[in-house]
Amino acid sequence: MNAVKLKSGILEMVISIDDLESLRELKTLVADFVGNHSRDVDYWDEMSEVERTELEVAIEESKDESNHVSHDEVMKKYRKWLDK
Repeated sequence: MNAVKLKSGILEMVISIDDLESLRELKTLVADFVGNHSRDVDYWDEMSEVERTELEVAIEESKDESNHVSHDEVMKKYRKWLDK
C-alpha cells in the first residue's frame, strides 16, 4: 500500500466519526504524534531514571521464556473486563 492510499484510508476513518468529543481526542492525539515526530523525540531521554531502570529490568526478564504469558492465559484472566 502506498502513502496516498494509506492517507486516504485514514481520512475515511476520521470522516466516519460523528462524535465531537472523539474528534477532539483524536485531534489531540494526532497533534501530539506529529509534534513528537517533527522534533525527533528520543523517549529514552524523557524518561526518569526509575522508568529507565524498570524498562531495562523488563527487557531482561522478557529474555527468559518462563516469564512469558500466552495470549490465551491473558484473555482468560481479563475476560471479565473485556465482556463489559
